[in-house]
Amino acid sequence: MKKSSCVENLETEREKLNSLADAAMKKGIPFNQDEAFMEQNRKVDELVVRIQREKAKHRKQKER
Repeated sequence: MKKSSCVENLETEREKLNSLADAAMKKGIPFNQDEAFMEQNRKVDELVVRIQREKAKHRKQKER
């Protein structure tokens, strides 16, 4: 996956996460008890880790 597409995907997934957070708050459900929110949060976390790893990889390549 290209870096720019990862970032775009992250933005899309964050928007979904924010929508789920709003819905949980309106229902009065704690985030950690809302399975849909937690699953989406894991997706966002995975994308953040992937982007950070790619950035580190590019930094190492530039240092050579």
